Amino acid sequence: MENIKKSFYERKNTTQFQLTIRFIGLLVSAVLILSLAIMGITIAELYESTEEQTVLVEESLRNGERKTANDWQNALAGSVSKENSPYLIRVGLGDGEVIFSSEDAKELYDEFSTLKQLMFIDRVLWTSDMEPYYYASFQIGQTKVTILVEMEDQVEVISRIFLFTIFLTLFVIIIGSFVTYRFSRKISRALVGMNQEISQLESSSAEQRLTVPKTPLEVQNIASSFNVLLAKQRASLKREQQFVTDASHELRTPLAAIRGHVNLIKRRGSTHPQVIPTSLDYIDKESKRMEILVEQMLTLGRLENQLQTEQIDLSSLINQTIDELKVMMTQNLTVQIEVGLAINGRPEHFYQMTRNLIENAMKYTETDGLISVKLVSENQSIVLMVEDSGIGISNEEKSKVFERFYRVDRSRSSEIPGTGIGLAIVKELVELYQGKVLVTDATPVGTCFTLVFTITHP
Repeated sequence: MENIKKSFYERKNTTQFQLTIRFIGLLVSAVLILSLAIMGITIAELYESTEEQTVLVEESLRNGERKTANDWQNALAGSVSKENSPYLIRVGLGDGEVIFSSEDAKELYDEFSTLKQLMFIDRVLWTSDMEPYYYASFQIGQTKVTILVEMEDQVEVISRIFLFTIFLTLFVIIIGSFVTYRFSRKISRALVGMNQEISQLESSSAEQRLTVPKTPLEVQNIASSFNVLLAKQRASLKREQQFVTDASHELRTPLAAIRGHVNLIKRRGSTHPQVIPTSLDYIDKESKRMEILVEQMLTLGRLENQLQTEQIDLSSLINQTIDELKVMMTQNLTVQIEVGLAINGRPEHFYQMTRNLIENAMKYTETDGLISVKLVSENQSIVLMVEDSGIGISNEEKSKVFERFYRVDRSRSSEIPGTGIGLAIVKELVELYQGKVLVTDATPVGTCFTLVFTITHP
């Protein structure tokens, strides 16, 4: 019993059930309002028609001079047909004599005191057998004329309309329920299918996607948006998994070396004190490398936060960054900075991009080599170029240099300082500002990194 209640409650809250109930309610309400309007108009028309016919009879009886009973009998005979006439007339003369239009009229008027008046319509009277009559009376001198008009035909018409209304309402409920149920089922089928597919999705499977229905459009848009979100989530999860794997690998080597030198100091420090300075220097070097690595990893994590931008004097910022790095630079340097270039962003982001590109050029360029920094505006864009005359990057490696922990010329990676995260940070930051980053060969040798940002006007 509990399961039945639970199942009913679940079905009651489904889109299909809710749509069906509401559409049926609207259909029934519309049919009832239309039927009541038709009945109301019909009743008003029949009432008005009966009233007009009664007025015509009254006018025909008012015309002429009638003083005796014979005069009124002749008038009634001329105005009202004896066979199946709906008009039942009583004429009360001044001398107390009463004349009836027919025997049926006489019988009805004998029960006149028992007739009931219809509420709100004082012109309609009812017999104990629920037979309706329209009532009218007028007086000519001492003569009082009372007219009762049978309304059985009118009531029969109204009854037929009422029965037709009930039949039409039931017909609409049955047909409308079926059509609405099918229609709502078609709409909810896509949602039900989507729910089943979502429950069966595996986050680790890159192939699984929601089926995008052709109709309805809203469900189609939801499925498409969910697939886009799913792809982003899987890509983010893949990046994080790769990031954890790479970080673990990169941190394992310096940690093992540090522990090795610590153990060496413990074992031989007392008997061979000369190993202590060498080991401490190595520990200091590797710990600094780990500190930089952790800081850059945190930088990558913070890049996903929402941007709060401000207007930046990019020309001045890059000049300050170059001045800061000059003291550590052994290579020749050429600078071409267009004055007054501004962009919306965060200063620390553009400082990080510029510094990482220049430091990367310094690492892979010989001491007598050349590094060139150029900042210009071109076609509603700001272009930053950092070019070096270093070892260069092969075409196969150009697509990999922005991967986290990737190092060009791994055979020399132990000789060249760095963590392999700098260029990954550059790419993340450029994409954060919807920019583009390009890697090309320099002439005659070396590499050129180009960052392109579209200028957005407020």
